[in-house]
Amino acid sequence: MTYADWGADNRLPETAEDFLRVEEILLGASPYLRERYDFLQTSGKRMLEIGCGTGALTCRFAREGTEITAIDITEAAVAMARRNAKIQNLTIDIRQADAEHLDFPDHSFDYVFSWGVLHHTSNMEQAFKEVSRILKPGGRGLTMVYYRNSIAYYIHGLYWLLLKGKVFKGDTINNVQRHYTDGYHHRYLTRSDMKNLLSSVGLTTKALTVTQYQKKILPMMPHSIDEFLKDRFGMCLIAEFEKPRN
Repeated sequence: MTYADWGADNRLPETAEDFLRVEEILLGASPYLRERYDFLQTSGKRMLEIGCGTGALTCRFAREGTEITAIDITEAAVAMARRNAKIQNLTIDIRQADAEHLDFPDHSFDYVFSWGVLHHTSNMEQAFKEVSRILKPGGRGLTMVYYRNSIAYYIHGLYWLLLKGKVFKGDTINNVQRHYTDGYHHRYLTRSDMKNLLSSVGLTTKALTVTQYQKKILPMMPHSIDEFLKDRFGMCLIAEFEKPRN
């Protein structure tokens, strides 16, 4: 959550400069958020962010006029996000909560945002049921999850299967990710998986976008080819969705 070196003595942001550095690193590594996402679209609306981490995006939304509530399952994240909001003089409702059991009434929010979080839930369908429940009819949202048909999925998977020898211990391309993917629970979804999941909880898919982090998808790749591959076989699958009015 903090992007500090693993060997650093203190990995927790403390000052305004520390928290702004986290935001800069996050946006610097995420071309979609930096160049394509409109943070003003939720200005004046009531929004829930699921998995706020240090509150980097939470505070960005609040600065743009969003009435935002943010949750995270960890006590450490909630403490950091609250400190971040306080330092920036922002009034934000930040709570420790489980995405699978949200303590909000039905139809509470105009918008739900979750960046790289819901694929880490133990019961992903239940988490999306909660998203659907707390969204107002006509409400919208965006979530980013890992993309199953990505170059990274297969390169990392084959590396661990063959060079790390996991294939000789019974692993396959479908489960070897457990050895290197972050999070106790993690899933990689296809476009069809994502659309079917949203449909199963009463949400309509408005757009699906594949993207990648800032670094090149493969070393030494020419920029034009790199961008082409990222748009088709990047690691991140972004789903924009809506709750029907009837």
